[in-house]
Amino acid sequence: MSVPAVPELSFRDFAAELGAKERRIPLHGTIETTFRCNLNCVHCYISEPFHSGKTRAREMGLNRLLSLLDEVADRGCLDLLLTGGEVLIRRDFPQLYAYAVRKGFRVTVFTNGTLVTERIARLFGAMLPARVEITLYGMTAATYERITRVPGSFDRCMRGIMLLQGCGARLGLKTMLTKWNEHELAEMRAFARNLGIGFRHDALLNPRVDGLEIPIEELQLPPERVVAADLEVPSLLRRQRESASRLAASGAGACEDRLFLCGAGAVSFNVDPYGGLQLCQLARQPSFDLRTGTFAEGWNGFLPALRDRCRSKPSPCRTCSLLPMCASCPGAGQLEHGDPERPVARFCEITHRRVHALLGDFPGHRADAACCLNRPA
Repeated sequence: MSVPAVPELSFRDFAAELGAKERRIPLHGTIETTFRCNLNCVHCYISEPFHSGKTRAREMGLNRLLSLLDEVADRGCLDLLLTGGEVLIRRDFPQLYAYAVRKGFRVTVFTNGTLVTERIARLFGAMLPARVEITLYGMTAATYERITRVPGSFDRCMRGIMLLQGCGARLGLKTMLTKWNEHELAEMRAFARNLGIGFRHDALLNPRVDGLEIPIEELQLPPERVVAADLEVPSLLRRQRESASRLAASGAGACEDRLFLCGAGAVSFNVDPYGGLQLCQLARQPSFDLRTGTFAEGWNGFLPALRDRCRSKPSPCRTCSLLPMCASCPGAGQLEHGDPERPVARFCEITHRRVHALLGDFPGHRADAACCLNRPA
């Protein structure tokens, strides 16, 4: 007797069928366990010194983190990202990770790979994560360590990749694409392909969350090169073509007063190491204090009030027909300018050049974004 096949459903289709956004079910959660890192990457938007006792003392303890996992599970969270800083810096990471897996979360771990040990590899082999993603900054020690500013970090990263490759965990590689490592992008892609694992890049740099300066102008690729790198990735090209086709079919954009159009605070959330519950990793202010309140209080009362915010200032963004494909967002505006309603110019131009590359001339817009950036609000 044949067994009927179990129908498969993508996570996105599952969320839509569940009505997660309308019902405000927090399917996706990010917990930043620490802001400390053993590297000192020149571009990083969040990195505290490895040995900072002052920073460590502010971090939520293991018991609060475990009780927080109980709380978010009770609200329906399924997909959990554990990240940092460098997530493996915390000595209690194995206990936190094991508890999350036993709790039934689909756990993803972001790490730089340099602190992966045989013990960590055995843990991941015994309790498989949904995915472990390692950030690769180049395919030579010179390029990698120019970015990380830590001698010997390239070899430690390579060892971490090999350890995880051997434990059976689902591994992915990614890079922060900058002017400093763009010349090794093809080599990074080939390295991942030879290992039989996925690879992705991100070329959108953000300021640091603590306000310290990073040399964005020195590192950020020009918009046309960001778009060119994106369009070299078949899966990304396919998704962007689909978005562009929907954009072309929709015509002119309607007036949009809502500030947050994404799923932040509706199907996803972020928790920083000090117990701040936030919309996302970019839109961090204001935040709800989970050291004195519960996740349910923050999710049901605090975050909906933030999502209800509408634009209070005149802005070309309100009627921009490219908004569905916009690379900017309120969180990026907040980090860049301290104002979530103000667009980030380089992201705006990237959006315009992407649309121009996919659709050609688009009514009311120019490839250089001067149409929006120089237009009075």
